[in-house]
Amino acid sequence: PYLTPEDRAKFKDELLSARNEGLFTPPGKRNTVQMPGNNGGANWSGAAVNPSQGLLYVVSKDLPAMLKLEPKGEPRKAPNPEAEMVRYYSGFGFMLDSQGLSPIKPPWSSLTAYDLNEGTIKWKIPLGEVPELAAKGIHETGSHYPKVGPVVTAGGLIFAGTRDKKVHALDVDNGKILWEAEVGAALEGMAAVYEAEGREYVVFCAAAQEGLTPGTQKPIQGSYVAFALPK
Repeated sequence: PYLTPEDRAKFKDELLSARNEGLFTPPGKRNTVQMPGNNGGANWSGAAVNPSQGLLYVVSKDLPAMLKLEPKGEPRKAPNPEAEMVRYYSGFGFMLDSQGLSPIKPPWSSLTAYDLNEGTIKWKIPLGEVPELAAKGIHETGSHYPKVGPVVTAGGLIFAGTRDKKVHALDVDNGKILWEAEVGAALEGMAAVYEAEGREYVVFCAAAQEGLTPGTQKPIQGSYVAFALPK
């Protein structure tokens, strides 16, 4: 819903000429649509598990890719003298509009709670926001390019950071945000939870690029940010 007319026309032409034969369609010499994409789904970080309740918490993202195999280098002689060996490669092929956003409707990243006893989804929420869209009043999008994972505590909290420079504490039972704070840079990685001198700490890595469009990011001053309950 946030595509410009020019972007919409471009993606329509690309999709009509591309191929997709289902979830596991391999790339070929013709454009192939890959969804959720090689940088999408739940293929980064990991999951958090609450063993007492049998709940699994997973961060996932939706970023389709358009892949195409291209020859790399000169053909080489094959063991069969009548054949040649050609090496092919494919880039990531991220499908991004002129703003650096995914061409599909949001949410672009989600936090999902799976009930392992029932084999069902207990709840699912968008995780984070895109600051440029939030400034226009557009929320519930999920953040873009998340490289984060959740941690869950025995006290009933899920901690997760997002690329919109925010750290969140969520309720394990429904995903409701109970507390959040903004830090100096976009978040990346999984939080670390530990105890020192009887006090519990949670530490986040604030060192991710925040720009939307690849290739336009600038160097940042990253840091580790620690939180703890008041003494």
